[in-house]
Amino acid sequence: MIHDEAQKGLFARGRGGAGGDAKHNVTVRVSHGEHIEEGKGEAYSVEVSPSDTVRALKDRIAGVISSAEVDPEALALSFGPSERVIGKRFRGDPLVDEDSTLVGQYSFLQWLEQFPHWCLTVSMAKDTPPPPGVAIKKAAASAEGEDPDLAVQEAYASGELLRPEELPAPWGDKGTDVYKRDAMIRSVGDNPAPPGYGASVPSSNAMKAAGAGWEPCDVEHVPNVLDLEE
Repeated sequence: MIHDEAQKGLFARGRGGAGGDAKHNVTVRVSHGEHIEEGKGEAYSVEVSPSDTVRALKDRIAGVISSAEVDPEALALSFGPSERVIGKRFRGDPLVDEDSTLVGQYSFLQWLEQFPHWCLTVSMAKDTPPPPGVAIKKAAASAEGEDPDLAVQEAYASGELLRPEELPAPWGDKGTDVYKRDAMIRSVGDNPAPPGYGASVPSSNAMKAAGAGWEPCDVEHVPNVLDLEE
């Protein structure tokens, strides 16, 4: 889980993001497809502050986009042409705590301040990925004309596949330690939440007392659940 509220935004220049803790009205578009299409989908205006948690932002969006009750857990929020996910990447994602991850840890408010015609996109969250090996086992069984579900059950019985209760989150109760990698092979790309860049504010005229360049960012390692399929 991500509990370090000292983390700052991805390429952000300060803790509060654009405009400190000031509130901003941002456009949120609803995407009904698998891929985001520019300018498509119903548009809504939502008030957001850098000090809001991601969960609070999703709660607010859920209340705006539908008169019926919408579960914020069922929503996926993204920004930009790269469709960078804000918060949980799929339902039940155990590695992102939206109640402690702040909007100001991301940089999208800064970008929206510069390009107000850009927007956030909300869509239905992806389902939790299948346990390791299950998708491959089902695909192989289908190719052979066999019952995919029966093939998985037989693989559980024989020990070829670990049962869900023997797995770490999000499938079982074994925690998340299994995802940790050696520090030598970690990368920022492994992490679903933004890295922290400390309290410095880099600029073209700033001076550094010793050493070359800027201090490296403080990246708390949060591995990718989907790596289990590799």
